[in-house]
Amino acid sequence: MKKYLITASLLNSWHYAISPNNEYGNLDDFIKTLKKEAFETTEAIQNGFDFEKYMTENYVPTMGGSFQVKLSKNIETKTGNYVLYGILDCLKAGVITDFKYKGSYAVGSFQDSYQHPMYFELCPNADLFDYTITNNYKKGKELDEINIFHELYRRDEIKMNLYDEIDMFINWLKAHDNFYEVYCKYWESKY
Repeated sequence: MKKYLITASLLNSWHYAISPNNEYGNLDDFIKTLKKEAFETTEAIQNGFDFEKYMTENYVPTMGGSFQVKLSKNIETKTGNYVLYGILDCLKAGVITDFKYKGSYAVGSFQDSYQHPMYFELCPNADLFDYTITNNYKKGKELDEINIFHELYRRDEIKMNLYDEIDMFINWLKAHDNFYEVYCKYWESKY
């Protein structure tokens, strides 16, 4: 039986596309994500890559951790069998750290993200998720020149039912154009 991947990026792209007045994505961006088309590397995206690399090499709280940890998990929901998949920036002592660059950061920006609920599902021994965020990183800056913010989420505080959210996503795909067929074409799992 075929299984299909579910990633936090895919769910977040869908969420942004269907949310009214959302500044972070639209239906065209979601379709590109659904078709696994490459996005142009903007200055903000490059700053994010550079920030992650810098923090991986220099940020004391994550030193000695495991970086770029690939995890997958087979799940079954009401709509089918899927494989959750994610790559953790850093895992250390029960803490998942994800490095984020946002040109304009507001407290709570990641509250509705699918990333921390999914990564908790993928990593049952982690109890804390730390979004480590900057809004001013440029390559060449030193740590004391960087604004660093944290959004912390604890496993026992998560209210989202990830499996129900996945079913809503799949049902939405099936109800709109040929999106479900596109999903099946591009997201078949090898795990």
